[in-house]
Amino acid sequence: MRGPRLALGVAGTACLLLLAPLAGASNSSPYADGAADAPAAAPDLTAVHVSNDDAGNVFFRISIPNRAALAYTDLISLFVDADGKTGTGCAREAFGAEYALDVLSDRYVFGRCVHGSWDFTRRPASFGGSFAGSTLTLKANRRDLGGVTRFHFRIGAASATGADPAYDFAPDIGTSPWSFQVVAPPQAVMKPPAWLRKACRRYPRRCRLTRR
Repeated sequence: MRGPRLALGVAGTACLLLLAPLAGASNSSPYADGAADAPAAAPDLTAVHVSNDDAGNVFFRISIPNRAALAYTDLISLFVDADGKTGTGCAREAFGAEYALDVLSDRYVFGRCVHGSWDFTRRPASFGGSFAGSTLTLKANRRDLGGVTRFHFRIGAASATGADPAYDFAPDIGTSPWSFQVVAPPQAVMKPPAWLRKACRRYPRRCRLTRR
């Protein structure tokens, strides 16, 4: 009996060691845009923090210090270029965004670029947003952002007051977009070797394999 127990114990330990590097995989990156670098009426985009969790959910936290709450005339748009090509998506040759995470006052909408035009009719379950403490938080899973592990993004803010809207952009127009790397465990299934499957069938109570 010692042999099967020892083999199963070694195999279980080996499986856990193989999976260990996948646990707690995530990323977090800060970005900064100049304060008061736009007309006073515009939402002032300053510090931006992007992170992701192990499930691939991406969180964008955008500081807007000159807003305790978003006004009904405020529009914030976060554009995601999933393929890194300015010649594809919407706003071609300028940025080439495939996705847009937008908020108009208290309305949060998700847009996809379809044949060169924005489609805001299908909101993915992973998308959401909130505003508190002068910080706008937007989130979406990477599968709803093209399923990529790396993407570029830009943020635009506007206040439609009167005939001359006030704007702020992060990063500034004429500079390179920001990039973020999603670090999350791959969605892979590990198949145990044949000898281990056979041993597990014979001794199921002693075979405990953990898989994320």
